[in-house]
Amino acid sequence: MQTLTDIQQAVYDYTRQAMSEGLPFPSLRGIAAHFGFKHTTARFHLKALEKKGFIRQRSQRVSDYLFANEVVERPREFRLAARIPAGVPSPVFDETSESFSVDHDFFGGGDIQAIRVVGESMLGDSIADGDIAMIKLQSEANKGDILAVRIEDEITLKRIKLVGDRCQLIPSNPEFSVREVPARHLQIIGKLVGLVRKT
Repeated sequence: MQTLTDIQQAVYDYTRQAMSEGLPFPSLRGIAAHFGFKHTTARFHLKALEKKGFIRQRSQRVSDYLFANEVVERPREFRLAARIPAGVPSPVFDETSESFSVDHDFFGGGDIQAIRVVGESMLGDSIADGDIAMIKLQSEANKGDILAVRIEDEITLKRIKLVGDRCQLIPSNPEFSVREVPARHLQIIGKLVGLVRKT
């Protein structure tokens, strides 16, 4: 395997760091923004890394790369949890016998739970009754994230807003009202990273 220039090494290390954090392979836009490149320069460096045997292209999509020694994983089987209400909170979900397979990396990696959506309070975000919500399990959240949250022994799918010692559960369907609960009673289970829908 050939040696890398300093900038090629920096690009390689940046992509490795992203993958080690459970993120997808960085896009041309992401690499260009990080290093202050033009997109064409970012693509040039990726092609150089590919030519030198450090990465390889997995498909015809731009920036759909793997590292040279990385094996393409088979689609992962997700066991479907019973349901997560996008309406009024209801008892915590349990796993069912239903399962399906999908490429884990498609949702960005990490610890992901598949949960059936029940209710229509998040229709404004095109989350419909019967959809499968892909929830990345984590306790942190950013502003605007759609979250699976636990309220004592109940769970629901909502955006949240802290107001003092209270927490607002915000639906995206105007037919549903905002609900407030004590912040100390709320626990973030994870954030929505994708939907699976049968058509």
